[in-house]
Amino acid sequence: MFKHRLVVFCSIVAVLAILLAGCAPQQPAAPAGAAAGEAAGEAAAAPAGGVAVAPAGEFPIVSEPITLKAFICGNTAVKDFVDNDYTRWLEKLTNIKLDMDIPPAADSQQKLNLMLASGDLPEVIIGCNIRLDQLQILANQGLLLPLDDYIEKYGVEFKKVYEAYPQIKDLITMLDGKIYGLPHVNDCYHCSMAQKMWVYQPWLDKLGLEVPTTTEEFYQMLKAFKEQDPNGNGEADEIPLSGTVFTNGGWHSPIDEFLMNSFIYNDVVTPNGARHLTLEDGKVKAAFTQDGWREGLRYLHKLYSEGLIDPQAFTNDSTLIQQLGENEVPILGAVGAGWYGVFTQNGGPSGRWKEYTPIAPLEGPGGMRQTPRTPFQPTGGQANFVITKEAKNPEAAFRMADVFYGFDSTTNSVFGVEGEDWVRASDTDVSIAGGKALYTVLKVWGGEPQSRHWSQTAPTFRTNEYRNAQTYNPDDPLERMLYEWTRDLMEPYGTTDKAVPPLVFTEEQSKLFGELQPSVLNAADEWFANFVIGNADIDADWDTYLATLNDAGLDRFLEIYQTAYDAKYK
Repeated sequence: MFKHRLVVFCSIVAVLAILLAGCAPQQPAAPAGAAAGEAAGEAAAAPAGGVAVAPAGEFPIVSEPITLKAFICGNTAVKDFVDNDYTRWLEKLTNIKLDMDIPPAADSQQKLNLMLASGDLPEVIIGCNIRLDQLQILANQGLLLPLDDYIEKYGVEFKKVYEAYPQIKDLITMLDGKIYGLPHVNDCYHCSMAQKMWVYQPWLDKLGLEVPTTTEEFYQMLKAFKEQDPNGNGEADEIPLSGTVFTNGGWHSPIDEFLMNSFIYNDVVTPNGARHLTLEDGKVKAAFTQDGWREGLRYLHKLYSEGLIDPQAFTNDSTLIQQLGENEVPILGAVGAGWYGVFTQNGGPSGRWKEYTPIAPLEGPGGMRQTPRTPFQPTGGQANFVITKEAKNPEAAFRMADVFYGFDSTTNSVFGVEGEDWVRASDTDVSIAGGKALYTVLKVWGGEPQSRHWSQTAPTFRTNEYRNAQTYNPDDPLERMLYEWTRDLMEPYGTTDKAVPPLVFTEEQSKLFGELQPSVLNAADEWFANFVIGNADIDADWDTYLATLNDAGLDRFLEIYQTAYDAKYK
């Protein structure tokens, strides 16, 4: 037993980069669904070693309450998962109680890895967005149960996912032809082009500046922010441009994400297990080794050398960037982010959230103007729910998972209690996209931790139709604005043909990838900061930089992707 656990430990520790991370029926119509108190009908025969479960689609799932041991990756937006309205709704509907192990969000990755390595497994793992390469290792070691038979027998809501997105089945199928994890389905239009940049509109107005459209105009805007005291307090306290680190930072807030796309395709929205990858004529390449990246570094170094980039942009986390955006006196001029709630409080009393304007991708000196648009948005090829080999009642566990994909569960787990936090739309309600609405969100969430819902931790099924069918609320215009901003500013420059898709690796490839991924990306990040700050010379030290990346395993890293891509698509 010890030897077996040691082998598992070595394999799992090799993949320390588990990503922690946000559809309903294909047609925008809410099914009536079975209520918690409805009769379950005649229960199916009990599986060996388990309890009897009701037939597919009938509730409660089990006639007598049972408990499932669940590991749930923490979410900073959820104050309490146990004393939570969605948890109570789910338990009442299913008759299944979750015995939850929920580490803090910052510790979830490490605790999950150690738990898997130790062999002390829960029955289900929820909300951890396990990458395909990691899922392959867990499946090969027999730690997870295949779900194909359960999908066929009990998959009422999940089968609707296949109907809406037929490509998903192939995307989540492992090398042995089986499915071991269920995805979080979220066809988020604005998320598919989320590498945005925001500028403080009151400063543009005060200084008589137009919204920049080129990298040169953006530079001149930042200089004006620094030199012309736009907040009017007589102090040189303005921060023209800031950002965050990648890990535990703001969503799409690292300073390279938006600006580098004026020099080279810089993809950080396609969930392929890495970042900054590009596909050119069937070849997988790293953007951060190309000449365009070097040109972008020269531009960013120029900004930094003139005091236009916040030195803390290389160390800020998600908390610190919001403190800058909500500073009592406005000091933050521009910041990259997927939405303004990253650096302000959505609906907050300062009103700062209403004062930042997104801008379209900037045209670089060579005429390049683009934003990565991932064609793999609905799932990202990650597992948000798995059943482990320790499950005593796997059929009941899967039936609960199938519940997650229903309209009621999706809407309750994302927005809160029906009748209090959201209601079904009336016939006269207009959606954010201008059509007939399906549901109306009643309360504006400001970003503070809450216990009304799970805030996208559990799997959901949100098609693009579902998301766009939310009722437009002038007092909470966020979703309509994100939709319109993305449509008008980003989509004209959206690029999809360079995205490296999520891929399934062999176990050997997965183990090696788990070692190389942090080594390569950490080296790239460190050199990026040093080039921008000026601790390394972009020209004199470039060859040393490339050699360092190769020492970190870049060649082998790209070879793994190329081999997996060729096996899948060639």
